[in-house]
Amino acid sequence: MQIKNVDINSIKPYKKNPRKISPKSIDMVAGSIKEFGFQQPIVVDKDYVIVVGHTRHEASKKLGLKEIPIVVGDFTDQQSKAYRIADNRINEETGWDYKILQEELNLLLDLDMDLNLTGFSSEELDSMFSKEEIEITDPINAIDDENHLINDVKMIQLFYEPETEKRFRDIINLVKYNNNIDNISDAVMYCVLNEEQKQKG
Repeated sequence: MQIKNVDINSIKPYKKNPRKISPKSIDMVAGSIKEFGFQQPIVVDKDYVIVVGHTRHEASKKLGLKEIPIVVGDFTDQQSKAYRIADNRINEETGWDYKILQEELNLLLDLDMDLNLTGFSSEELDSMFSKEEIEITDPINAIDDENHLINDVKMIQLFYEPETEKRFRDIINLVKYNNNIDNISDAVMYCVLNEEQKQKG
């Protein structure tokens, strides 16, 4: 497979592409390309008509890219039409192991990664984190003798206004540093539990 970079205007969308492309999907793919780079080339036929990658093409235009990577497939016209449909249809058959997915998302939270970059909306993430497949430990019993969290307390995603983000991060980083806590989730829970103790007097 030979990948080459070409002028974005040199390739053409397939006029009868049966897959609907929503503005939301374009925004999601654009965010992915911006964060991770262009990791999957667009597949075109010998006439530079897109076979697979219409959403990536639209996302690239949205990002203002001048060149994009492509692969020119060795297809007959019939194969191009069949592959175009098959690529979208086969993806519909895949599913998720939500327990493993939640564990991976929690690791990303600990690494301070924006989970919306995974392609899931905030509502979808909230729904996944509310599933009963993962047991949540009792936060009261998750503190050791030095007031450090010894169990991971998960399933919480925080949402805040952009103007308060810096203040939030500064406070949490200070809590992490002062209490030798190595991740955001535990630092937030540490603050919550301290406040609970204050409220109880």
